[in-house]
Amino acid sequence: MRTARLPYVQHQGIDRHPGSVMTMAVNENGTILASGGSQGTWLWNVADMSSLRRPSGASSRGATLVLIWARQTDEAHDVLYGGTQNGYFFCWRQKNGVFEETFVIQIPEPSEITAMAFDSANNRLCLCSRNDIVQSWAISKDPVTGKWTPTNIFSRKFSRLSPQAITFAAFDNSQDRDIIVLGFHNSGPVYTLRGKTGETASAWSVGAKIGDAAFHWKDGVFCVEDPYSGPSLFRLSDQIKSNGYEIGRSRGDVRPRKVRFGEQGATLVCGSDHGCVYVFDTRSGAELAVLSVGSTEWVQVVETAEVDDVSVVFAAQTGSLDSSEEIFVWKRAQPARNTGTTLEKLVWVAKALVVLGFLAFVYQNVEFTVGPMRKVTRAFGGAQARTTNLKGSVSADFKGGAAKDSKDFVVVDVRRQL
Repeated sequence: MRTARLPYVQHQGIDRHPGSVMTMAVNENGTILASGGSQGTWLWNVADMSSLRRPSGASSRGATLVLIWARQTDEAHDVLYGGTQNGYFFCWRQKNGVFEETFVIQIPEPSEITAMAFDSANNRLCLCSRNDIVQSWAISKDPVTGKWTPTNIFSRKFSRLSPQAITFAAFDNSQDRDIIVLGFHNSGPVYTLRGKTGETASAWSVGAKIGDAAFHWKDGVFCVEDPYSGPSLFRLSDQIKSNGYEIGRSRGDVRPRKVRFGEQGATLVCGSDHGCVYVFDTRSGAELAVLSVGSTEWVQVVETAEVDDVSVVFAAQTGSLDSSEEIFVWKRAQPARNTGTTLEKLVWVAKALVVLGFLAFVYQNVEFTVGPMRKVTRAFGGAQARTTNLKGSVSADFKGGAAKDSKDFVVVDVRRQL
């Protein structure tokens, strides 16, 4: 028998986010939400959505457009990488519970950084920019100063790619994992580049515009978001489209929207041009939930996370660059948990009844005296009783009779004859 799917319930969000929201990312353990936009980068405590201390604002770097969390080898702390409108990419590293800016550099031929990815196994970062540049960087710690610094591995210029998403290819236990980059123009080109040189290993097209993409390596699939037709699911193994997800349009213009896998790949989450966030069943394509932000504005930015084993959806409506925006939070309702309290009480009651029954049985069938004993007043009919002097000096057997007098302490042992 199938049980009804539990809904998403809206929780406390951020009422007035400084400036517009263009990107969001949640750290690995689901405790910190990073948001970026026209007023730079902000950090929020997911538990109560309160703001956390941050190293710096937007300044001359421009709006923050990309944020990713990473865990580096030999580092137990959270690390946040970001890319900005003016071609800067930066690193914030947590130390003693506070984030510090480790480095910030401006890429050659600076332009809007549109996407980033990190290879935790090899401490490599790849990024792409609006002016068709794809780069790979090695992030290493200086053995003398202990500071982390980036070193460029390769930089490659494309033509009419307009890259929108980038990732490292599936793990293959090598130090030069391939890089996959997806572009908006020319029917959605997908390039696989060699990790060391940036040379093209393969190229194909999804047959649609690509505004964003999300990968789920465990299930061997990835999803591209077409601003015109909505999200589509592809298999990585054979590059075949396996599913489509319908999101209606209410405006004439189109904008790219973020798309994310949720609930460990079971769902797909995407925004819209009419104030709604859609949650789809990844496999069947069925619409599972429509989450409203309470207006008909664009919702371009979404994020998903697992927080204390609860699936969470974050979304931000998109307004002007100078206005404050709201970040919305929905958590999937959880089934009522059987704490076992009632069952435990019943078990203890049953145990107590057993003990009371045993004591009543003993009381009704055996009477004995502990102290200077004169006689045993009653025993089982047909039973054989023996009184034993605790000093080991007196012993008597009887059938329904009295034991011999003893001024010593005794224990009465009653046994039914077989």
